Amino acid sequence: MSKPEETQPESADEAVVAPEEMEVVAESSDPVRPAQTNRSGALLSLTLSIVATAAVGVGGWLGWTEVQTIRGSVQSMDSIVQTLGTQLSELKKLQTETRALESHIQRLETDVSRADARNQSVIDRVEMVAEQLAKAQVDTRSSYVLAEAEYLLKLADQRLLIERNPETAVNLMRTAQALFGQLQDGRLLSVRELLAQDLNTLSSIPTIDVLGIQADLLALDPVLDELQLPVRRLMADTPTDQAVDVQKWLGDLSEFIRIREVNAPITPLVSASDAGRAREVLRLSLEQIKVALIREDQDLFDAGLAQAKRLCTHFFDVTAGAGLKVMSVLSALDGTPIVREIPDAAQGLRALKAYRDALTQERVSATEVKQ
Repeated sequence: MSKPEETQPESADEAVVAPEEMEVVAESSDPVRPAQTNRSGALLSLTLSIVATAAVGVGGWLGWTEVQTIRGSVQSMDSIVQTLGTQLSELKKLQTETRALESHIQRLETDVSRADARNQSVIDRVEMVAEQLAKAQVDTRSSYVLAEAEYLLKLADQRLLIERNPETAVNLMRTAQALFGQLQDGRLLSVRELLAQDLNTLSSIPTIDVLGIQADLLALDPVLDELQLPVRRLMADTPTDQAVDVQKWLGDLSEFIRIREVNAPITPLVSASDAGRAREVLRLSLEQIKVALIREDQDLFDAGLAQAKRLCTHFFDVTAGAGLKVMSVLSALDGTPIVREIPDAAQGLRALKAYRDALTQERVSATEVKQ
């Protein structure tokens, strides 16, 4: 029994020690395995370092991209903030202007309300006066005829003062005189007498054909382009009764006079450029005559005619053709009176106004007596 107990512990120790010995034996028996282990560790560390570097690069790129995005967002936010600040300042200005406009509108509304009140008061007074006149005055056919006649006479007076046209004024006055003939009222005798005097006064005014003179001047415009330059002519020989010894006369003056033959054409007295300027000045003179005719300025009219005739005589040939036509028209207009003295022809109008005022006063007095 003792021998087996002694042998078991030994076997256990052997069993414990055996694996270590086996590892040592194994390590000592395989010399290539440690080199492979070191190589795989280096590869693993290299791979891990590459992966870490790539991860760091990707992370850095992502971070840089995110930083740029955030920076762009910040810049856009700054621009938006600046824009909002500008808009806010503009809104403040608009608010200030709006307040000013509102105050101005309020003042205008106040002024309009006051003006409406004044206008309404004026309208009320006018309506009251019109009602009183309607009650005091009875409108008859004679009152309408007299009102129409007064309107025609006023229109005739305006034509005389503004247009200085006695022909139109005479026609209007004769129409008013025909209206008076429809009434057959003896009280209008003084009015009709004064109106007849006005007609006689206007009939004595000389008639001036203003449109005819303007037509003659307008007809000269195309003729001015046909004006010709004057041609220098030799003076004709004057006949003398006494015989003159030409040879003796030439012999005495031979020391002072040289006679030579000239084959070149004689130069005109006026050049073409001078003639062109004279033609334009002549057109202006004709326009001056037209203006004087409309304004009834006799001095300006005569001065324009004189200047036009002088230009034609000095710069152009007036013996034939277009020059003769222009000179004939200007000579026909020379001395034509263009000023008309318009007398006072409103006596009939003033008499008619006085008659209507007296008639209205009579009707008002009669109405008051009835009341």
